[in-house]
Amino acid sequence: MEDKVIEKVDFTNEELETNYYECTFDKCNFSGKTIGRVIFERCTFKECNLSLVKASNTSWLNVFFIDCKMTGINFSLSNRFGLSVEFRNSILSYALFTEMKLKDTCFTRCDLQNADFMETDLSGVKFTECDLAYASFHHTNLEKADFSTARNYALNPVANRLRKAKFSRYGLEGLLTGLGIEIVD
Repeated sequence: MEDKVIEKVDFTNEELETNYYECTFDKCNFSGKTIGRVIFERCTFKECNLSLVKASNTSWLNVFFIDCKMTGINFSLSNRFGLSVEFRNSILSYALFTEMKLKDTCFTRCDLQNADFMETDLSGVKFTECDLAYASFHHTNLEKADFSTARNYALNPVANRLRKAKFSRYGLEGLLTGLGIEIVD
């Protein structure tokens, strides 16, 4: 399917095409759906519910998510992410990005509580005004990542690559948590 606006479709009861190119999904429901071997290229998802989607062998190429709910989605089962994937004002709590390459991805005003970024390439990623409470970072490449406006993160600088990463001075406590250092006022 190419260059279509797809509005208010409940894909939990509808079948998906195998290819979507330059399509916009507006207020669609995919919750709990198994999306296997589907290619979304240059697509936009607006106010969609993708919670608990099973994205096995799915390709997300140059995709934009705006105001979406994606609680518990396992992106690490996806076939691949394209050069440009962006998340804005979206709920990604409990999302799994384990062992993915997400270089230069933008997360803007997203809820990433309990998200799993273990062994993920997040070099150059921007976490603009994101909540990262209980997000997991271990053996993660965070070189040149921007946490300067992010909040509630806790990551061990010894267990992650942080060269040239940006942090606010007010968020430095999140870098010390895993080191067993006691911070007093």
